[in-house]
Amino acid sequence: MDKIERILGPLANGLNQNKIIQSVMKALMSLMPALMMGALGSLAQQIPVAGYQSFIQSSGIYAFTQVLVNVTTNMLALYAVFAIGYVFVKEEGYDGFTGGILSLVAFMVVTPMDTVGEGWFAITSLPLSWLGAKGLFSAMIVALLTGYVYTFLMRKNITIKMPEGVPPFVAKSFTGIIPGLVIAVIFGVITFVFKSTSYGNMHQAVYSLIGAPLATIGGSVWAAMFIYVLTGLCWFFGIHGIAVISAVLPIWMAADAANVAAISAGLGATNIVTYNWIQAVANIGGAGCTLGLILLCTFRAKSARYREIGKIAIVPSFFGINEPVVFGLPCMLNATLAIPFIFLPVVLIGLSYLLTIAGILPVGNGIAAGAAIPVFSGLLIGGWRVAVWNIVEVFITIAVYYPFFRIIDKQAVNDESGVGQTNEEIKGKEKIA
Repeated sequence: MDKIERILGPLANGLNQNKIIQSVMKALMSLMPALMMGALGSLAQQIPVAGYQSFIQSSGIYAFTQVLVNVTTNMLALYAVFAIGYVFVKEEGYDGFTGGILSLVAFMVVTPMDTVGEGWFAITSLPLSWLGAKGLFSAMIVALLTGYVYTFLMRKNITIKMPEGVPPFVAKSFTGIIPGLVIAVIFGVITFVFKSTSYGNMHQAVYSLIGAPLATIGGSVWAAMFIYVLTGLCWFFGIHGIAVISAVLPIWMAADAANVAAISAGLGATNIVTYNWIQAVANIGGAGCTLGLILLCTFRAKSARYREIGKIAIVPSFFGINEPVVFGLPCMLNATLAIPFIFLPVVLIGLSYLLTIAGILPVGNGIAAGAAIPVFSGLLIGGWRVAVWNIVEVFITIAVYYPFFRIIDKQAVNDESGVGQTNEEIKGKEKIA
């Protein structure tokens, strides 16, 4: 354990302190409200009842829900480029809004537009193809490069400085002019260079060379299981597991967005391993799938200690919030609970994946519940079959944790009754009490 901690500690700290990873993670998580709107629109389209489908088509509700999907999920990259630019520049101590706007402008510079017709009859349009999940990796690169150039120029004071007495909001608007022109020139050159290649534009090149390969690797079940082993180890040593998940969060969220877009377009979802799918099937009670452990503490514990912890933690655990369990029970640095805590989520990912490829469970639709709520999360992302599987998973967590729970509960009973303790230890505890 000491050797693992010496490896994981610097790794997790490095991820936590990495400005690029943290900017991307914070920005993408901030998009959840918009993605939830698109998810609800997609959910409203998917109810498989003939009468309902006829009603939403004839009443115009379907068209409205498709608008929700188009302006949220199908424009994920557009919002992400602004959010990442905003967060990166703000973390560097400069005006985040200017960073976001410049990132958005740079993204539009490298995005190809379609022109139909000629002369006065020419119509130029902006296709959605690169504004959604396929353009997410380009959005990250554009936003981070824009943020770096902007903050570099600001540190070097290469800006227009207004005289004293000018209102701050006016002075701030002039501050970004020179960096904005430099950024426009840089991305104009990038656009010209890629236009002369076989890819045609930056989006196609990034997606072909980086996006698609990363999605294949990061979207595999083996990658997901490996990530969750590392996540469990981080939690075990008291390090927040999001430090590891943040490295693959863009890949998994892009897979969710692709599933929502595919289903809304009348196609079937193809990405099994996604962020919302993993949240639904491998976070039963939060990190370590500890809902079963808390249910045992609440209803089966003989020790007063674990009964009280169960009462405190049971409601948060149903919403995937288990910091009271990790740090209060605790699971952190608890060698007795290490095996189920670290490996139970990995096992559930593997089982859920096998059931999905066998056709017993459906491929997730990419819709999030906003929190890992057993049954409800499953119902949203995969219908009644995943909801039933969530119930089965709860019983699996109870069965797996039971023998380990018996050990810690028995030890707690002995500690409370003084069994196996010396008189000095008992007197010491009474003195403290």
